Amino acid sequence: MSEDDESNRSEKDLKEEEQNEENEDDNEPGGKRKRKRKRKKKDTTSTSVTQGNENSKEDVNKLDSLEHTVYVEGIPFNCSDQEVKDFFLQNDIEDIIQMRLPTWQDSGRLRGFGHIVFNTIDSRNKAIACSGKNLQNRYLTIQAPKVARTNIPQEAREQPEGCNKVFVKNLPYDITEEDVENTFRSCGKILQGGIRLARNYQTKQCKGFGYVEFKNPEGAYAAVQRSSKGTLVMNGRACFVDYDEGTMKGSFRDEKGKLWSKEHGFRRS
Repeated sequence: MSEDDESNRSEKDLKEEEQNEENEDDNEPGGKRKRKRKRKKKDTTSTSVTQGNENSKEDVNKLDSLEHTVYVEGIPFNCSDQEVKDFFLQNDIEDIIQMRLPTWQDSGRLRGFGHIVFNTIDSRNKAIACSGKNLQNRYLTIQAPKVARTNIPQEAREQPEGCNKVFVKNLPYDITEEDVENTFRSCGKILQGGIRLARNYQTKQCKGFGYVEFKNPEGAYAAVQRSSKGTLVMNGRACFVDYDEGTMKGSFRDEKGKLWSKEHGFRRS
């Protein structure tokens, strides 16, 4: 996803991650839920680590700022969030606002890359100057976030017959379903419960992608067309939108952790 944590991940990777989470949280008939494995406990939240209890409004704005963010590659897979943070502390960079370090679904181990947000531009530049330094016998590559590919107009593919659902990525992290509805309703009427955002299961923070289901195929068409022109924007980010033909299950949870299928009482295939 562009300048955020999905910059090097394809749409297929995102959908596979979402599908894996659905398989774990999926409901059984009768409203019972079955978990097939226990999640590994971690000292901190690996996918998104926010420093402090609450962010100020200014800090929230910085979370989406390219000028305050770096992209890091080469992180050892057996490294912890704290060890990554300690690397910057040892280099006199102490004002980390947030670390977004993706983890593997099954093991909880870091995937070797991520984004880190700093309070000041000076600290961000000092972090980039640390590129090439060693962390647990691996050399880190620290650079400015990559420019969003979705900011560049892309040719929209032909709409599958009758398709009224779209897959959306490059979404800001600090958004709600209501925010997405306010942006996408200009494309067409959205079904009740038709917006589902993939969220971190611990923090409930949006992972930057999700789905929107319109009442009619015309709504999906309008969303894809606007995205291809780079005019579908949320908080300064151009959303990437594509038609989705997969099964939309009801195992998504909202920002309060409430199960989508219990809230709306049905599941669509």
